[in-house]
Amino acid sequence: YFAKAFSWWSIPAAIAALVTGYLAFPRQLQVPLGRIAAIAVGAGFKREIASLAAMENFLTEWPPAMRGDCYRAAVRACDATRTGDVKLEEARRTFLAFAQKAGILWTGIDPVTALREAKIRRVRARRENQPRL
Repeated sequence: YFAKAFSWWSIPAAIAALVTGYLAFPRQLQVPLGRIAAIAVGAGFKREIASLAAMENFLTEWPPAMRGDCYRAAVRACDATRTGDVKLEEARRTFLAFAQKAGILWTGIDPVTALREAKIRRVRARRENQPRL
């Protein structure tokens, strides 16, 4: 996949990507998504995916051991969007399906806050259920 991505880049861009270790995409792929896709990246942090290039960067960074069918479908959708075979919104939906299957889709609730609130509810429920003396 990595070598395939270079087929449509210029040589200087390919060299820069190899040297820096960061995949920089041509300006035509910096197409903004209609709506931003947000994913959880651990410890309650959110990463916003706002373009086709950002989607492809994230998928490239995904650990090889965790790449399953949904991952491959998201990569194929990005490739098809780049060639014009699939609309950008369809690629976004496929990426969101991958994120949901991987368990990284941002729900809008901070995980730390959600755990704290659940603990408070449990403590209150225990107090209410204890017999009074």
